[in-house]
Amino acid sequence: MEPAIALMPPETSASTSRYGACLLFAANALARAVTVIGDARFAQLGLSYSHAYLLNEVAQYPGQTPTALSETLFLSPSTITRLIEKLEGKGMVRRQPEGKRTLVFATETGQALAPAIAKAWQDNWATFAENLGEAEAVQLTKQIIAAAEKFSATE
Repeated sequence: MEPAIALMPPETSASTSRYGACLLFAANALARAVTVIGDARFAQLGLSYSHAYLLNEVAQYPGQTPTALSETLFLSPSTITRLIEKLEGKGMVRRQPEGKRTLVFATETGQALAPAIAKAWQDNWATFAENLGEAEAVQLTKQIIAAAEKFSATE
């Protein structure tokens, strides 16, 4: 009987899961695991990790367009708009029209959170490195972002 899901050969998977040889399954399992860690750290700041990335980006590089943020953060323009609106509501970012473009800036409140965001990232990394080992965490991160860039280039 043929499997209902096309998988890599079972011998290529080190997982105990029946779906461990499926890239979609594996990527989502990893995303869920690291998201739990990130959510816990950033929740202490009253932010989701997506909000923290966007806030950090405009705090470090003021005056970015939503399109540039979308490309940098690998998020759809509509998601970027929702994140900006939420952060505006919290008084952390502001939009400024400039001709046909809209630029996004961190407010003083948003800028003040930048050190705490950096600390949360350091704590996240420490957890990832502790669980995977430093070298493996670095290598895995490089592989994942390279794959994400390849997939985003095909969209």
